[in-house]
Amino acid sequence: MSTAPYKIVIGLEVHVQLSTQSKLFCGCSTEFGAPPNTQVCPVCLGLPGALPVLNRQAVELALQTGVALNCEIAEQTKWDRKNYFYPDLPKGYQISQFDQPICGPGYLDFPDPEREGELQRVRLIRAHLEEDAGKSLHDEAAGKADSRIDLNRTGTPLLEIVSEPDLNSAAAAKAFLTELRLLLTYLDVSDCNMQEGSLRADANVNLHIEQEGRTIATPIVEVKNLNSFRAVERALQYETQRQWAAWQKAGQEMGQAPKQTRGWDDAAGVTVPQREKEESSDYRYFPDPDLVPLHIAAQKLQDLQRSRGALPTELRSELGNTHGLKPYDADVLVSQGRGVVEYFRAA
Repeated sequence: MSTAPYKIVIGLEVHVQLSTQSKLFCGCSTEFGAPPNTQVCPVCLGLPGALPVLNRQAVELALQTGVALNCEIAEQTKWDRKNYFYPDLPKGYQISQFDQPICGPGYLDFPDPEREGELQRVRLIRAHLEEDAGKSLHDEAAGKADSRIDLNRTGTPLLEIVSEPDLNSAAAAKAFLTELRLLLTYLDVSDCNMQEGSLRADANVNLHIEQEGRTIATPIVEVKNLNSFRAVERALQYETQRQWAAWQKAGQEMGQAPKQTRGWDDAAGVTVPQREKEESSDYRYFPDPDLVPLHIAAQKLQDLQRSRGALPTELRSELGNTHGLKPYDADVLVSQGRGVVEYFRAA
């Protein structure tokens, strides 16, 4: 049991690239590895007069995920423009969802890394659809060459899954992401290849310190550039120690300093400051005038519920209750994929 003089508080934002053949609002390919700037068109480049057309399959995959994550599905959802400037965002705004996300509150149960055979639950705030930005290619080694922009990824459909700050250790955050990735691959909604950017996580972390009968919360830091589960665990362990040292030195509490974004330098094993974090008002959200609201039929959700198949948590329970497997053995088997589990059940 931890004897640290503080409690770690972690919330995650996970961006999942959906397995569609074309982008969210145009017909350009989403295939990975094409030469830079070859999978673009007037729509995803944001050229004047180009109009978006919604990808039906992306909506279906988002709904499938939302049902599996026990989310409240909106009867009506809409599209909003999130306005900000960045070199790899050619339109100057991102088509996203603000106040009416397609998937509302939900939860995910996952194996507790500290208590074998027990589940931990993380509540989910929302899961919303949005288009991806492009990719900036920097001279990471010397820092002297020009930065280059590849817009192939611009417009790729993403599902952003946002959790409540229910995680209290780096190990729990890693276990949650591992389970989420497994669930998404079982659903076949994404290949979740972190090396190719199909699954990307940002972590919001701060400390709650008990002192003189009150709880002191340190300023929240968002840690980016987490491209592996090991990086998530290492970054959170480092950031926890950094925040504790910073609080002991300066004593800053939440509200006394703006929320900060820090990047993870995997080679150096440290987080580095990037910028102060914007508030939602800074993005000047407004409804996208080129896209109509989307209505979700109740029958569609019922069909998805019936067709989804057993999920990892359900399969672990079945393997333990019906086949007598210990929790560790059931977890190992389920982690190998649905095909391996089906083979075992049929044997």
